[in-house]
Amino acid sequence: MQSPKDSLKASPEASLLSWIQQNAPYGVVTLDPSFHVRSWNHWMETHSALKTENVLGQSLFTLFQELDKRSFERALGGESCVLSTTLHHHLLPLPSPMREPVGALMRQTARVAPLLSEGQVTGIVLVIEDVTQREIQSEALITEHRRQEMLSWTLGHLLRSGDPRKMMRQIFFKIAENLDFDTFIMYLRDMDTGVLSLYTAGGLSPEAEPDFADCPVLVNVAQARELVVFDSVQDRMEPEFAVLKRTRISAAIAIPLLVNDRALGLLCFGTWNRNHIGQEESELLIILSQYLAITVDREATKQQLQKAQSQLAQHAQLLEQKVDERTSRLQETISELEMLSYTLAHDLKAPVRNMLSYCQILLNDFGDALPPSAALILQRLARTPKRLEILIQRLLEFSKVSRQQVVLDRVEIEPVVDELLALRAPEVLQAVTMVKPLAVVRAHRDLLQQVLSNLVDNAAKFTKPQTAPKITISSELVTSASTSIRGDLLLFSAIEPHPPTPSASPADESPNARVRIWVSDEGIGISQELHHKIFGIFERGVNAEAYEGTGMGLAVVARAMQRMGGGYGLESQPEKGSRFWIELPAA
Repeated sequence: MQSPKDSLKASPEASLLSWIQQNAPYGVVTLDPSFHVRSWNHWMETHSALKTENVLGQSLFTLFQELDKRSFERALGGESCVLSTTLHHHLLPLPSPMREPVGALMRQTARVAPLLSEGQVTGIVLVIEDVTQREIQSEALITEHRRQEMLSWTLGHLLRSGDPRKMMRQIFFKIAENLDFDTFIMYLRDMDTGVLSLYTAGGLSPEAEPDFADCPVLVNVAQARELVVFDSVQDRMEPEFAVLKRTRISAAIAIPLLVNDRALGLLCFGTWNRNHIGQEESELLIILSQYLAITVDREATKQQLQKAQSQLAQHAQLLEQKVDERTSRLQETISELEMLSYTLAHDLKAPVRNMLSYCQILLNDFGDALPPSAALILQRLARTPKRLEILIQRLLEFSKVSRQQVVLDRVEIEPVVDELLALRAPEVLQAVTMVKPLAVVRAHRDLLQQVLSNLVDNAAKFTKPQTAPKITISSELVTSASTSIRGDLLLFSAIEPHPPTPSASPADESPNARVRIWVSDEGIGISQELHHKIFGIFERGVNAEAYEGTGMGLAVVARAMQRMGGGYGLESQPEKGSRFWIELPAA
């Protein structure tokens, strides 16, 4: 009779055996030394569909005749061994618990070990673990890793390649390492003509390649621009599949190469060993085709850009050559015209002076004998040569300003004003007041003197009747350049000369400092609508009949300031005088 103490000792072992028998998440089988089944737990019943009462006392090798005895015999010798899925997928042919293809078996890790009692081998214990889900997930991860690696390899080689179209054969070999495909065909469309033609193929005999130059079924896919999978090709009876059937293709996938809805071509993969192409394979090949399409489009765009740049460079070179030729001819023409204008201007002076002299002789010698009306006409006629001579002189001045070389240098304004006043009539000299000190500017001295001379003469001329002129010359510093009243370029010559060349300036000179020089008068003033007009060539104000002039004085001012890179303008109202200003860099 078992003592209470022995009963307490046996209870945990019995509980463990009961748990293994009923609830263990793995199979446990015990065998006697003759390999007959001693125990068969609930997990084994569930997964083998064999009831315990039907297997007890039966030989395991009778139940599973394909079983190898070697591992079990080693267990009887006291050796334990583990059988994993590395060398085989299963030990016992049990059905898979997962939805795998028909006939698939459970993947197992099995442990065969001796069953010991007091140090003696009394049988064998077999433990079976279902690793089907783990193995399938592991294989899926490995497959996904290989495919991602293939995609990365493909994209890297396409991006590094100077011509990605020529990389397709190497890409195919990489695909063949991971996917079960035996051939590929690639069509590309000419970017200029749009014609689709066979570009390259792999896995085809040289005799078969010409048949794919115009394969109807693939050309139709390229025109439709939609992916198509052809399963069981050898069973197809349509005539358009004849080319694929002759090359032993049993399944194929055709993928249009599209970029931004532009059809670049078609890529086709075929296999000889199976009749079906899976969804995962199709998705992978679509990605590869997109990579190829993008890089092919990029390379084609690059080639077109290079071609356009080359054509543009050739056109620019030709255009530049024509421009140089025409500019040279134009310069020759302009030089001839300028020479002609100078010759005419100088030659016109002599007849103009002769006309004036003859008029004076007639008035002096025969004035008393002429009727009053004839004498008046003769007096008016005598004034015309004078105006014509002044106009010729002004035209020569404007042309000189436009053509001469301009170099800016440091110029003091006060000596310039003193020199120009020394050449004026006493009444003008008395009318001018300088507000000293006048600032120092960077300018061309002769041009600046010409500008100030014209402004002073203009102020002295346009005075109110019976009023002595009053002219004030002053200067002020401004922080930034002002906009000239007239922005267009005044040209008397068709060719614009070079811009002014600044001389060396002090290191501490402020590049933004400007000097504005004012020439103010108390004359008749100018209405607002004429402010822009009077700086044009041959332009005069509304009082042109009352005041003689050529309309060139202020045009010379505007052109000279443009040549020196300066600004000009005025502030004026009728009957309130005028304030003309010019602006130059401070020295």
